[in-house]
Amino acid sequence: MYFKFGIALLLILVLTTGCWDQKELSSRSIWIGSGFDRDGRGDIVLSGQILIPGKQGQTGGKGGSSGNGTSHFVVSGMGKNVSQAAADLQGSLSREVFPSHRRVVFLGEQFARDGVTDMLDEHSRNPLVRLRTDIFVVKDGTARELIQSTYPLEKIPAIGAYKELEHTSGMKQATFMRFLRAASSDGVSPVLPVISLNRKGNKIEDVTKQQSFRMNGIAIFDKKKLKLKGFISQEEALNVNWITGVLNSTTVTTPIPKNQGRVSIHLSRIGRRILPENHNGKIVFHVKLTGKGVIRENQTRLDLRSPTNVKLVKQALEVEAAKEIKEIILKMQNTYQEDIFGFGETLHRKSPSAWKKIKDNWNNYFTAAEFDVKAELTITQIGLTGPGLYLREEETIK
Repeated sequence: MYFKFGIALLLILVLTTGCWDQKELSSRSIWIGSGFDRDGRGDIVLSGQILIPGKQGQTGGKGGSSGNGTSHFVVSGMGKNVSQAAADLQGSLSREVFPSHRRVVFLGEQFARDGVTDMLDEHSRNPLVRLRTDIFVVKDGTARELIQSTYPLEKIPAIGAYKELEHTSGMKQATFMRFLRAASSDGVSPVLPVISLNRKGNKIEDVTKQQSFRMNGIAIFDKKKLKLKGFISQEEALNVNWITGVLNSTTVTTPIPKNQGRVSIHLSRIGRRILPENHNGKIVFHVKLTGKGVIRENQTRLDLRSPTNVKLVKQALEVEAAKEIKEIILKMQNTYQEDIFGFGETLHRKSPSAWKKIKDNWNNYFTAAEFDVKAELTITQIGLTGPGLYLREEETIK
């Protein structure tokens, strides 16, 4: 009996192993990065950064660029929608386009201002598109310009973009998935990270001397139309990420009263807690920020080996952190009227019945809401010295 069962199991494995529709990698074009723009007639211009077979290991430590030794090239297609533009792009390639390895998508600023619903529909419907892709808005430029740029630290420039996002913005990856979730959910407005080309006047600077692009904040989108409304700075973006809970690390710098200097702390263990309440008919959010970190710089005369001085610095840092968070919340209330933080979702979880009454006009309620922001930071280390080593003993405050 066991022998017959073993034979049957072996036949099943033999007959079902493998992919009946398998395609050789040599018949596919590996697509690493995409760019979306619109031309003067409103047609979509789709650009793709395509790997050159056999070239990935021949560029050494240099980034890929145009000319000999490049590891990639750029092609474009045009159409009335994304599918038509992709079909036009395929006409420039001898191999079938394979977007499953694509890591990043760039949206030109004008494309984003006109609306991104066409791109979202095709990308969320296409089974070859990864939802864990990162999407960027190219501020003051086109996606094709970004796709054609080079990056000295990476063989494939598109890879440099999502690595910059991870290391400088403190954001976790998969911005496409988060954008889709925010666009289809109540109580939060969608955002995307911003990337900018380094320019000198109206020209892109020599990319052999420096990196050709950098992270430059967050793009705010209209909740209903999914059109770009504006931007906030990189520093403000970090504070937004702190509130939304996707921040991995950040640095807080504050002046110390009466000591003519600043102190900076690098926070690596960060958290926040948001508690909504209805106070006499007014929606109030209590936001508590938490963080633990190391003093990175002390420009004051304070000797941080003194517990009294550490307490003074701690209080100043907490006041500064709470102030910066409060400022970005007020900016969203007064300038954009968009809840990019997800306060509405928090209210929904706390009181579903109350949320049903206000969800259709949530941005109006968000604009009128009050926010109580407090920070509780812990200084785990002061560094290798208490006061600055350049100070004389009599100049320090103990």
